[in-house]
Amino acid sequence: MSNFGDLIQEYYVRKFRANSAQRKAEIDGLKTAADAKKFIAKVRARIVSGYDFPAKRCPLNPRITGTLDGDGFTVEKVIFDSRPKFPVTGSFFVPRKRKGKVPGVLFLCGHAQEGRFSETYQAVMISLCKKGCAVLAIDPIGQGERLQYPDDEKLGCCSEHNLFNRRMLLAGDNMSAWRVYDAIRGLDYLLSRPEVDPARVGVTGNSGGGTLTTLVSGVDDRFTAAAPSCYITRWLRNVENELPVDAEQIPPFAGADGGEMADFLIAQAPRPLLILGQKNDFFDIRGTREVYEEVKKIYALLGKAENVSLFVGPTNHGYSIHNREAAYGFFGKFFKLKADAKEPENKYFTGAELASAPGGRSIDVPGSLTVNDYIRKRTLEVIAKRPKLSPAELRAALKKQLGIGDVPVPTYRQLRGKHDFEAKMGFSRFGVETEDQLICTMYLTDEYCSWNHIPALPKAELYIPHQSAQAELAKRGLVRNHKVFGFDYRGVGESMPDGCDQGIRDFFAYYRFDYHYASLALLRHESMLGRRVFDVLSAIKLLKAWGVEEIMLTSSGIGQIPALLAAFLTDEKITPVFGERVRTWREHALSPRDMLPQSMGDYNILALTDLDEIQDLVEAGK
Repeated sequence: MSNFGDLIQEYYVRKFRANSAQRKAEIDGLKTAADAKKFIAKVRARIVSGYDFPAKRCPLNPRITGTLDGDGFTVEKVIFDSRPKFPVTGSFFVPRKRKGKVPGVLFLCGHAQEGRFSETYQAVMISLCKKGCAVLAIDPIGQGERLQYPDDEKLGCCSEHNLFNRRMLLAGDNMSAWRVYDAIRGLDYLLSRPEVDPARVGVTGNSGGGTLTTLVSGVDDRFTAAAPSCYITRWLRNVENELPVDAEQIPPFAGADGGEMADFLIAQAPRPLLILGQKNDFFDIRGTREVYEEVKKIYALLGKAENVSLFVGPTNHGYSIHNREAAYGFFGKFFKLKADAKEPENKYFTGAELASAPGGRSIDVPGSLTVNDYIRKRTLEVIAKRPKLSPAELRAALKKQLGIGDVPVPTYRQLRGKHDFEAKMGFSRFGVETEDQLICTMYLTDEYCSWNHIPALPKAELYIPHQSAQAELAKRGLVRNHKVFGFDYRGVGESMPDGCDQGIRDFFAYYRFDYHYASLALLRHESMLGRRVFDVLSAIKLLKAWGVEEIMLTSSGIGQIPALLAAFLTDEKITPVFGERVRTWREHALSPRDMLPQSMGDYNILALTDLDEIQDLVEAGK
């Protein structure tokens, strides 16, 4: 391997390519309408597997806080509750002149901080309304009037979404489900309006709004037409292109067992569908075309090939006028509107004019709850229902949770040593192959780079670092009374990814490389934390197999988490040493500003156990 910083990237490229090959074989095998229907049923089950929507829908409690007059239409300032006391702010555009019921369109915003106030988004809302549709536009969580941290100007909507997601996951929830559920409740509101024809209900949006258009129309059969813009590609293309995406764009488990983004479009077949892309989009247009061909095959098998189409705009990522007019033509055709597809001249409203909530802040709606309130409530409920297990039962359940099976003795490579002249230390290096083509670096410290093999020793320390075994051991200095091995589990030290960044490199950031790869694991229904624990278990196996009789396991920082779990799960006799109590997942979930990387938790882990319970058992020798 020429660059250890590519290891994690190429690991997931291989995983997603294998997934893609499995999928291609399955798609190629579909020959009849019956085959297509069976496949649709399968993908529908898969795409909802990671969503835990509320069992009962609360009353919408709709209120109109004001109205605006437009050119041939009226705008109502709307607030409704998607969950009890959790307000959604929106704008309802309705034509003044109408005969009977009119088509309804739910507009879902992309990652514009101003939410539905964006003039580009208003262009779609107003134009569709002028062409005869009633349009409901809602603000996403963390955008427009729904900022959950309104006094933090630096956080930004993407980071806010990912901050919530890393905490939600610990109790079996996720931001994608929250965003989709808001859209479902938006449809509930749209269908509650007497002006709207339930047989003609569409949904559209761009980028993050294209995402939600795709996801919600795949899980809610009440939509009769959908036009997602600037989102559709293949997850494989995103992986190959090192493209991090937002938390709501990672529906848990949907990329496992042959799953792909196209499944959310296939799930709605054969309803009318327009896929909108851009030639120069960072959502790879090659993947967009590949998805279209795959979806078109399903529609053709169902006898409705004419119901799916693709339009590729000539410019960059965004709901450009080319894509907007393609959407107007699409809805006009399937909703049987008399208007043409040309965008009319529009006058746009200011955010202050459109605002529905007091002071333009939904958190100031009297009696309202926030996302943080809901995270706290769910976390405590999940913990309260946790089963009482014996140490042996917990060990077996935790291995299953983390996806850890048998741990064989790994092979290792003899790498060239490194010498730190300032610290006056040598670092002999070994490449531990914990999985095929996945290499974790192990160091053996001494005055010189003396070792080309792993020596048999009566006693040694195995140190699991916070970020880099070499840097942290150099700072600590030589230990004279025993040998010290430092072990970089995947994704830290030399295997810390080189790419996937959008700005300053920060392992702990809400939206950077470590988050990206943890998201890919979640998409595949795998555990990044589980693989890191597996790495540590492999290192223990290796040292024991090569004659290290007594292993003292030490760690620091976030390295304490995989070290603690490995100490509990190993079948080898070791001596774990923890100098302080490890901060619990419960504490991380309940902290509104938590910095625990998503990769150091696991989906719904709090329903099974917590780190304080594990530490008590390890320290008690159980």
